[in-house]
Amino acid sequence: MKTKIIVFVQFFLISIAAYSQWTPNELITSPILSERYSDKLTINADIVGFLKNNEYFSPIVKGETFPGIRIRPTVAYQVGTKLRAEFGMTGLYYSGDQQKDGTYLFNGIYAKLQYAIKPNFNLIVGNYNDGVNHRLVEPMYRWESHLLNKPESGLQLIYEDKKYFADVWLNWQRFIQKGDSVPEVLTFGVSSSVRITRTDNPLKISIPLQLVIHHQGGQIDVSEEKMIVSGNLATGICSEYSIQDKFIKSVGMNLYLIGYYDKLPDNSVRPYDNGWGLYPTFTVDACPFKAMIGYWHAKKFYSFEGEPLFASFNTDYPDDVLPARSMVTFKASYSKRLHEMFSIGVQVETYSDLKRKKTDYSFGVNLRFNGTLFSR
Repeated sequence: MKTKIIVFVQFFLISIAAYSQWTPNELITSPILSERYSDKLTINADIVGFLKNNEYFSPIVKGETFPGIRIRPTVAYQVGTKLRAEFGMTGLYYSGDQQKDGTYLFNGIYAKLQYAIKPNFNLIVGNYNDGVNHRLVEPMYRWESHLLNKPESGLQLIYEDKKYFADVWLNWQRFIQKGDSVPEVLTFGVSSSVRITRTDNPLKISIPLQLVIHHQGGQIDVSEEKMIVSGNLATGICSEYSIQDKFIKSVGMNLYLIGYYDKLPDNSVRPYDNGWGLYPTFTVDACPFKAMIGYWHAKKFYSFEGEPLFASFNTDYPDDVLPARSMVTFKASYSKRLHEMFSIGVQVETYSDLKRKKTDYSFGVNLRFNGTLFSR
């Protein structure tokens, strides 16, 4: 094991390095409050239409197809560039869902209060900037969850400048009161990085630190479900070399070491209570195209919110385990802003299990309309 780590580190250090985790850029939302909407009432819409087809045949996870549309209309008022209140509805509709026939299209409230302590340092209460905005590495966060899951809600502090990035959040997924028959569920997360090279240097090298803790339980419920306290911790070294005047905008490499720990293991659904993974990747950005190749080497790894193909087991199939993982990943994407309020993204992803000699793959497309329809 020590020999393998040394080889990976040496390979990393002699390479022209790249940037961090794989994120669909068109789905990211900036937390910066624009002066354009200062002291104005606005009507906004965030609509994402998508098709994501997962052709998975792994014993860990089976394939699924998600054709749908996520809709979020809101009304907002912004006080200068310091305060913003936003309220609306959110809904998710899958094409061809005959059972519900669209009656649940708007099935949730969206509410957000934001205070800009500084322009680049924001406190958000309610529905905050979630999902892919956390910039978590894929073994810790399955990016399609950004489209499929309910919007995260709770509390967020987010800061970013040329040298530092820090995102701290508390996602309260299930609120309970005394005597409830179900336990509370929450997730605490930290995603951060610090740049260790000068900001004017075309070679950007940064140190990431990511932590996600999943908790299920409580003191005031009467549920018989077992408590869960489980988490993942990731660190490593990330880099990116900018080539501004070429067809290729940047190239690079990053290396993540990711741990898994289960404080209260339930062997009937989670057969391993600790594990680890090593994930070096090489990335090329030729905007609007991007490609990445990576190698995943892991033992007894699991993440509640990660892409299941990186895991050694899945709670839906606890008897089907792959204790040691050796997998090559490849990803290619096209992402472009077609209009101030309209963007498109296309992705192709493959996961080749070297031990099973099998390749799982997925492909998808999404169109996003995100903007202000009215302001006064």
